[in-house]
Amino acid sequence: MSRRHIHRTRFRSEQFLKRVRCVQMTGLGPKSLSFLPDEKMRLGMDTETVALLPVMRRIEIMVGEDGGRKPETLAGLRLLREHLNSGHYFPMEPMETNGPKMQSMNEKIATKFVLEDGINTLLTLLLCGSGNVFVNHSRINDKDLKLKELCLDLLSQLCLLNTQVAEYLSDSDEVMIFCFHLLRFESLYKKSCKLIEHILMAKKTTMKLSLIPQLHKLLENLDGGRLASFCRILAITVSDLDIFEHKSSLHQQNIQKRSEDFVPVRDINQELVLAVPNLLGKLVDHATRLPYNPRFPSTPSEIDHWMRFIDDHISDEIALGEPMMIESYPGGGESDPCSSLVDDLTDRVEVLYVLGLLLVGKQRKQVQKTLAELELIPKLSTLFDSFIWRSNGGRQRYRLPGHHTGCDCSPEIALKIQLLRLIHSFCDHSDYKHLLISRCEWDELGRIPPSVAPAVLKLEDCDGGTVVTEPAVPPPNPRLMCRGSAGLLTKIVEVLKKEPGSSTHRFWLSRAVESYLRGGTSHQDQIFLLRRGLLQHITASLIQADSRQKETIQSSFDLLGEMVKFSYDACKQMDTILNTESKLKKAMIMVNNNLIDSNMFIRAMVLAAGHFIRSGEKTAEFVRQSRLMKHFREFDKHVKFVVHLVSILRVPELTQENVSCLNTSLVILMLSRQDDRLGEMLQNLVAYGNSLLINMRSLLQFWQEHYLHKDKDCSTLEKSSLIPFSYWKSTVSLLVNEDENSPTSILYYLQKRNIFLDDSNSMETEDSSVRILD
Repeated sequence: MSRRHIHRTRFRSEQFLKRVRCVQMTGLGPKSLSFLPDEKMRLGMDTETVALLPVMRRIEIMVGEDGGRKPETLAGLRLLREHLNSGHYFPMEPMETNGPKMQSMNEKIATKFVLEDGINTLLTLLLCGSGNVFVNHSRINDKDLKLKELCLDLLSQLCLLNTQVAEYLSDSDEVMIFCFHLLRFESLYKKSCKLIEHILMAKKTTMKLSLIPQLHKLLENLDGGRLASFCRILAITVSDLDIFEHKSSLHQQNIQKRSEDFVPVRDINQELVLAVPNLLGKLVDHATRLPYNPRFPSTPSEIDHWMRFIDDHISDEIALGEPMMIESYPGGGESDPCSSLVDDLTDRVEVLYVLGLLLVGKQRKQVQKTLAELELIPKLSTLFDSFIWRSNGGRQRYRLPGHHTGCDCSPEIALKIQLLRLIHSFCDHSDYKHLLISRCEWDELGRIPPSVAPAVLKLEDCDGGTVVTEPAVPPPNPRLMCRGSAGLLTKIVEVLKKEPGSSTHRFWLSRAVESYLRGGTSHQDQIFLLRRGLLQHITASLIQADSRQKETIQSSFDLLGEMVKFSYDACKQMDTILNTESKLKKAMIMVNNNLIDSNMFIRAMVLAAGHFIRSGEKTAEFVRQSRLMKHFREFDKHVKFVVHLVSILRVPELTQENVSCLNTSLVILMLSRQDDRLGEMLQNLVAYGNSLLINMRSLLQFWQEHYLHKDKDCSTLEKSSLIPFSYWKSTVSLLVNEDENSPTSILYYLQKRNIFLDDSNSMETEDSSVRILD
C-alpha cells in the first residue's frame, strides 16, 4: 500500500485517531480547508471560509490522476465562479474614512482562496495532461475543454480581484505559453486571451514573442474578431512603455539603453509581427470596415443613435419573447446586440492602437509605405464621415452621473481618439502625408506661388557650404488619395474649428494637423491651411479663453509653431490678428505663463524673425515694424527666454515632453553665435547666478549623451530648424568646453564670476577692518 494511497483514503477519516495515525505514517499533515471531514460551519469561522469549504473539498479531493474529469470537480469550480462573481456586498461609493479600504465579499473569498493555495490547485487542473508546453505539447481531448474553460475563467477573475495572482502567474512563462496553445480552440479563445493579457500586464519585463511556439502560424490564421481580440496582447508586447524601468526620465532611459545587457525587445517583437504575411492588410480592413453602426437618419447626436438602437432591440425582444443573439461582424462571436456593438467599437480601438504603435517603431518608414499602399487614408476618410462630433451633434439629451457639463463622453470617444492618433503617427515625417488631401486639393497646392522669403538649409563650410534643397514632391497615386472635393486633412480642420474649447478631441485634432506640417518646411502646405482660417481660429481660441486644459494649450502652440515657421504670410497674418495692445498682451502672457507648452512656438518665431532679417528688404522691414515680432527679435528678449527655459529644467527631470525646451534654448544660443554675440549672451546670463550656468552646462552635457549616440536620428532637428546638425554639435562643444580661457565656454564665466565674488568678499573684509581700526 503506497503512501499516496494511505494519505488520500484516510486523511479525512471521521475518527480523529485514524487521521493522526495517517499523518504519522505519511508525514503529510493538514494544510488546507479540504482536510476537514465535512462542510459544516464551525465556531470562529468567517463567511469566506464557510463559502470556500465545499469548493476546496470538491476540487482538491479530485486533483490527481484523471481527477480533473470528475463531475464533482466541475461542480466545485462552478461554485467558486459563482462566489467570485457575486459582486459587492456594500454600497459602491462608501463614505470616506481614514481606515483601510473595505473589501467586498468576493475580494475576501479571492484572498482566502489564494491563502489556501488554491492557485496551484487550479493550475494543476489547467495544465494536467499538457506535456512539455515549451517543446512537445500534448493534444487536448475535447472532453477536457469545459474544465480548461472554467480554470481560465477563474484565474482571470482572481487576477482582477487580487493583484498577487497575476504577479504569481507571471513569474513563469509556462502558464502563458499553454494559454497560447489553447487559442486554437474557439471555445477557449477569448478566455485565453484575457488571461494572457492579465499576465503580460503584471510582468515587469516585456515578453519576447519569439518564445511562443508557432506564433507566426497562429497570426497567419487569425482574422476578424479573433485578430482584433489578439491585438490586446500585441499592444502590450510591441509598446515601448514597458521596456524601460523609468517610464518618463530620459536620463535614466539613456543609462539603461547604454548598458550591455539592454535588449530592444519592442523592436524585436515588431519585426516578428510585421513579418506575418498580410497582417497589416487584415488590421486595416477590420478597423475601417463598413457599415459603421449604429446610425439612423435624422438623428442629431451620438447618444440619440445609441438610445434609439437600444430601444429598437428591446422592443424586438419583447415582441419575440426571447433574447436576440447576433454576430455583429465575422469572427466576433454571437452575443446580444448591445454587447456586440460595444465589442465592435472596442475591437476597432484595439486594432487602431496597434497600427499606431507599429508606426512609431524602427520599421516606421516601411509601415507607412505599406499602409499607404493598402489605401488606409481613403478608408479612414470614409470612416471619419460616419462620426458625429459635438459641434454638429445638436443638444445632448443625456449626461452620465458625475461627469462635468463640458464632458462629451460616448461609447465612440476612444475610437475617435485612436483614429486621430493613428493619423498623427502616419503623417509624422512621412513621404505619404499628401494622401490626406484630395486630387483637386493637390492641384490647388500646385497653384500656390512660392514664398517671398524661401528658407533653405545651408551646410557649414567644413561640409562643403552647399545649399540643400528639398526634392520636388512627386504627385501621389490618385488611387491612394482621398476621394471627393475635401480630403481627410480638410475634414479634420473643419471639425477642429467647430469643436468647443472644452472638447476632449481638440488635442488630437490639433496634433494630427501639426504632424502633417512637421518636418521640412513646406510653404504650400502652410498657405493651404492659412486659406482655411486655421491660424486665425487657433490664435483667437488661445487669447479668448480664460482657462484651458494644459494639453489643449500645448497642442495649439505646437500647431501655431509649425504654421508660422519661416512663413512670412503666416507671421503677417498673426500680426494682423493681434492688432491691439490688449490682444498682444494676452497672447504674450499666455506664452510666458506656459513656457513648456509654448516653447515650440517661441522657437519658430525666433527662427522666423532671424530668417526674415537676413532675407532683407520687405521681410526685414516687417520684422522691424511689427509689434508682435519685436517680442522675438530683440536680444534682451532672447536672454530672458534662455533664462526662463533653462530655469525650469533639471537633468533628472527631463522627459520627452520638456526636452524640447532645452532644444529651444539651444536654438537661441546658436542664433547668438551666428550674430557673433554668443559671448555677450553668456555674459548677460552671469547676472542670474552660478546656479543657472551650472545647470545649463549639465543640461548641454546631457544633450551630447542623448543626441550624439549612434542609434539616434537627429535629422529632425536639422530639418525643423534649417540649421546643420554639425552646427548644433559644434555650438554645444564650445559651450561645454573645459578650456576656462575660452570666451564661448560656460566655465570661463563661472571662473570669472567666482574671482569677482572672491574679490568682493576680500574688499568687504578690508573695509570692515578699516572701520574697526577707525
